[in-house]
Amino acid sequence: MKHHYHYPSEWLKYRSTGEQVASELRLGIISKAINQGDKLSENKIAQQFEVSRSPVRDALKLLQQDGLISLERMGAIVTGLSNVNQKEIYDIRLMLESFVFERLQLDDNSVVIKELNKILKMMTVAVEFEDADEFTRLDLLFHESMITAINHQYIEMIWRNLTPVMECLILVSMRQRMENEPEDFKRVIHNHKVYIEAIENKDRNKMKEAFHLNFDDVDEQIEVLWNSQTNIDRK
Repeated sequence: MKHHYHYPSEWLKYRSTGEQVASELRLGIISKAINQGDKLSENKIAQQFEVSRSPVRDALKLLQQDGLISLERMGAIVTGLSNVNQKEIYDIRLMLESFVFERLQLDDNSVVIKELNKILKMMTVAVEFEDADEFTRLDLLFHESMITAINHQYIEMIWRNLTPVMECLILVSMRQRMENEPEDFKRVIHNHKVYIEAIENKDRNKMKEAFHLNFDDVDEQIEVLWNSQTNIDRK
């Protein structure tokens, strides 16, 4: 199968053909290589990716679940990802991670802290080798390691549902950053260090700082969501 939107081939290895096609198209939609309002034809996609129509239908169903397309007979119309949709994804991430932080305060955190430090070290190596794709993979792994550390089945389910779109958003962002302002990765690395410090010291203020640093597009919401979450957890 040919890759048309430069989706990292390493990430596709263990995915079904339908998931592979969906991954390529998803990145195309989120990077705006495929525009809102464009028509996606089952036949054309099958020809483009050199696959049968069955995996193409599977791919379109996945993209519909992501809210990126609207299915039609023999194809789909691209609805895309609006700025509001992106903000909603960050809202969910913020709620999840604030909940996770509160749970992590109740336990011994040494295992997850060791794991996060290891991932952060690998992130610095990815920057050194100007590998935006690997940095993206590790960035997601960093946050996923926090999420999975509390062993909460339904939190993990929500995270998994968010991951395909989130992965593409981060990938596009990190590739642009690596190309245009690679020095900014120092700040991104520092932001992740603050996460680790907050968990290690069980420091709510430090965690709020980490949220501000990592979710600066939704500053206003941070106060509201963080306060509501901590009030619930303290009751």
